Amino acid sequence: MLSLGLAALLFALPPASLEVGEAAPAQEEDCLGEDDTGAHFPICFDPGNALLLGTGLQVRDGRALPTLQAGILLRTERTSRSKGMLWFNTHRFLVTEATPGAARQALTATLYSGAFRRHLEEGFILIPTSRPIRIPFPFDVTFDMRVGHLERRVWEGPGLTVETGRAALLLDPIRSVSGRLWLGLGPAASHAFRRLPDGVLEQEISPFTSAVLDTGYETEDGWWTLRASGLAGWVSGFEGGRRFRARADASVERILFAVNGQPLWLQLYGGWVHQDAGLARRTEWTSGARLLVRSFSAL
Repeated sequence: MLSLGLAALLFALPPASLEVGEAAPAQEEDCLGEDDTGAHFPICFDPGNALLLGTGLQVRDGRALPTLQAGILLRTERTSRSKGMLWFNTHRFLVTEATPGAARQALTATLYSGAFRRHLEEGFILIPTSRPIRIPFPFDVTFDMRVGHLERRVWEGPGLTVETGRAALLLDPIRSVSGRLWLGLGPAASHAFRRLPDGVLEQEISPFTSAVLDTGYETEDGWWTLRASGLAGWVSGFEGGRRFRARADASVERILFAVNGQPLWLQLYGGWVHQDAGLARRTEWTSGARLLVRSFSAL
């Protein structure tokens, strides 16, 4: 699965001839405020480019639990004027969330996750007949991947869950040229294993028998951010057996204030897992609130 993901990543990356995009959606003059002395200060922020640090409370099984979060976020835009093509790429490195304390100690971490969306001014499908036919294709295409996702719940005993890799090909009918509005839906393949408390290793694979949804919206100034994602489908064990699992989560964020150009976001979020949480493959709901600092995110 890892080899498949890396090969698809190489395919998804834009050619070397592409040039870096010139401008962000918001114009430079619109992203600078001015005080009474005439000094300028940033008022626009990019939630996808930052060093992420956060803390908050999460409600799980009726318990309020403290949480800590950290990670590295990177977003790039590349364009090719000759082909009328845009690439919107997002990368998330070492995103980690920890729940300290004695009640429900837990750790989740993702080595890398990324999305590569290709936007064409006029999408099309080519039929290679003797006289090639071009058919309009009203979707942007996104390659979405995740490598090395770990979940460790101390209260469940020794053992852990690791998703070694997941790859999805998503179609986006919105086709936003700003990159700040997206709606992707498509099939996904994944491989994961669970090491149970008794030492038994169970493996599961979803050979494109699952579907992924990824959608979101960001205001041009970055003050508001809304995101939602989902995963549903069937996984098969290497020892036999098949089961249905599903996940969904959503969040809304708003900047409270910024100190020396470093914004502080308030995030409200919720999630639902069906027959896929932890070693016991539980069904559970979670909700919570966080304060997030995304350093170096000024546009």
